[in-house]
Amino acid sequence: MLQNISWSQYWLVIILTSLTFYLIVWITFYKASFSLIKFKTHLPAGEHQPGADKEDIGIILRDLQTVFQNKTNKSELFLALDKKIKSYQEIDDPGFRETINQFILSESQTKCSIRLEEEDLRTLWK
Repeated sequence: MLQNISWSQYWLVIILTSLTFYLIVWITFYKASFSLIKFKTHLPAGEHQPGADKEDIGIILRDLQTVFQNKTNKSELFLALDKKIKSYQEIDDPGFRETINQFILSESQTKCSIRLEEEDLRTLWK
């Protein structure tokens, strides 16, 4: 039976099997960065409409993640958040602000080691 298999067939099966295995491992561990379709990272101000769904909130949260990079003091972070939040002022869905506020509180604490208070968040939304 082994006499019917050539070396080229053997190596082809080994290479294809290895590629398949590493592709599965790559997708499993790096699935957050794996995307065949490029999504919009920012919603233009004219596209905000009442009824922002979970996908829109996800886009907004990804957009806000950039604010938390390399911020070392509270005033710098607060100014950057204020600038970003102004473009989302017209969304009045129930739970929208709470979701954004929880995200801001957790990200500022974990990524910047800055503790924001509820009063700071209320000031952002005014």
